[in-house]
Amino acid sequence: MGEILNIISAEELFGAESVLLSQNGGVAMPGIESLGSLYQLAVGVLAIFFTAIFVNFFELFRHLVISSISGKAKRLDMHIYSSDIKNIEIVTSIVGTILLALLVMRLSVMEGVSSLFAPLGHLSYWGLGASAFLAIVAMMAGERAMLYVVGLVSGRQGACNDIWHIKLLHFSLVIILLSPFLLFALLTDGTSATVALYISVAICSVLFIFFLKETFSLFRAQRFSIFHWILYLCALELLPLSLLLAPIVRG
Repeated sequence: MGEILNIISAEELFGAESVLLSQNGGVAMPGIESLGSLYQLAVGVLAIFFTAIFVNFFELFRHLVISSISGKAKRLDMHIYSSDIKNIEIVTSIVGTILLALLVMRLSVMEGVSSLFAPLGHLSYWGLGASAFLAIVAMMAGERAMLYVVGLVSGRQGACNDIWHIKLLHFSLVIILLSPFLLFALLTDGTSATVALYISVAICSVLFIFFLKETFSLFRAQRFSIFHWILYLCALELLPLSLLLAPIVRG
């Protein structure tokens, strides 16, 4: 029996694809180093962009945050189409989408989360990021097109435009408020990155509740029924998100 054990190698016994585990029972993750220096440079450039945006539009963002969480604060309804807000919507939508694409790249090498990206394992890190970027852009373009069609059919184009701009404003607020934590998570490993992501999820959840409250108030002001509001949430919030996550969930 001892002679047999000496003759048979581990590769022959367990197969050529077997992996030797570490003493803690897991396979070491590649970490952010595997994403390359270009990834770290992209994160640094994004940090500079977010700093410039925050400094230039600090007062406006402060007012938007207060008006979003306080029912007594005056809302910027009369200025919703102003040039400053339009600029914020455009810039934060682009930079925020890039940030989310880099976050997908980071999650693909993060311990405890990377297994979710196994169905997309044929893609490189940058291929995964580019796919995430295009998927988010396609989702936002589809939502805008659906709102435009609904506005034409219902004759409520103004209300549909308000819904879209409220969505973009809240997306801008989410991106700006989460950017410090997400940028920190993009450049760190271990528990620190995990804590930063948990904080980001908590903040995003709270802001989403305020977004629901504001869209509900808009639907009531426009004399839409609660059924139409629920239909909007299912068609333009839950459905696009489910389609975005479908490749991962299906795997």
